[in-house]
Amino acid sequence: MCSEKSRAILHVDMNNFYASTECLLNPSLKNYAVAVAGDPNKRTGVILAKNYLAKIYGVKTGEAIWEAKQKCPSLITVAPNFDKYLEFSKRAHDIYYQYTDLIEPFGIDECWLDVTDSLRLFNCSAYELAKRIQKQILDEIGLTVSIGVSFGKTLAKLGSDMKKPLGLTVIDKNNHIEILKKLKVDDMIMIGKHTAKKLRNMNINSLYDLYLQPIEFLKKHFGIIGLYLHNAVSGTDDDHLITPKDEDTKSVGNGATAVHDMTTLDEIKSFLHDLAIKVSRRLRAHSFRAKTIHLSIKYADFTYSSAQHTHNHFFSNEQDIFKFAYEIFLSLAGEKFAPVRALRICTCNLKTGNEEEQVNLFTNTKNEQLCLAIDKIKDKFGENCISLAKDYKSF
Repeated sequence: MCSEKSRAILHVDMNNFYASTECLLNPSLKNYAVAVAGDPNKRTGVILAKNYLAKIYGVKTGEAIWEAKQKCPSLITVAPNFDKYLEFSKRAHDIYYQYTDLIEPFGIDECWLDVTDSLRLFNCSAYELAKRIQKQILDEIGLTVSIGVSFGKTLAKLGSDMKKPLGLTVIDKNNHIEILKKLKVDDMIMIGKHTAKKLRNMNINSLYDLYLQPIEFLKKHFGIIGLYLHNAVSGTDDDHLITPKDEDTKSVGNGATAVHDMTTLDEIKSFLHDLAIKVSRRLRAHSFRAKTIHLSIKYADFTYSSAQHTHNHFFSNEQDIFKFAYEIFLSLAGEKFAPVRALRICTCNLKTGNEEEQVNLFTNTKNEQLCLAIDKIKDKFGENCISLAKDYKSF
């Protein structure tokens, strides 16, 4: 089990959340293959979620409804009810908060919980606490969850993915290496299709193969993502959990879904640039500058990849935000990427503009002043009256 000197991190994943909620609300669906799906006459006419019986037939999230019904003619599709999903998600969160206030949501159905300081209070191990949470959600809400228990966030997430439904997997210092040997590189949340392919071309096939690589080697081939890959697989990704309270005061971001799937770098650049403008404006509106930037990518098949990087200077201008976000995108997805459905930029490690900061060679004061001047013009004449020229040639 996690030693007293280690962090105790849980990753809780509500099993087949949308579909399970629908079956709970309508018990007559329980013994049938069920999928939550959008309107087939619109862009949302795809499978959003499915239960385990639908999975047996090969139904996949993100595929068109007609494709799913070719695999499973008896498939029952129901329209999404997001208000109900939010209600059940909140009920689960209320249970988590009975055990710790250090909770980082990851979508509507997943959360990380830091229970390091809770173990003494409840006089039990992290495994026993996870078992208690799992039972309470089943008894009080009627839904199953899988929980990973470990000393790092990414390892805890790997654990929750290993056994479903109602799984509970411990990855501690004793079995850490053995588990890494059993998992492929693309089993890890930070590794998208592009990165996985690049790793396999380097004969790095398992997470243990990745664990053995020197940090400098990974940084050489993967840039800023290399360090995060190393820290994640070794369990040293010890950044504090970003709680909802932190989100309110310590991060500024913006994300959006594209009208159609993005398949070219020009589309990605333009989309990121628009997001960067919005994030930049929000930062300066609160007199914030950021030191860390996080990019999330949602692909057309509804898979995700994300990463963040902390820089050695603070920034708030749109050029830096775009540049840093684009670098992360290339590291995660590459120049030949799978179609992208949505992107999100989030900045954190914030400081107010009037906080003292030592002037250094990296501080782009002219750009900051120019952006502030443009903000004032936009405030007076509207958002579309003026903008900085888009220059993608250097990227």
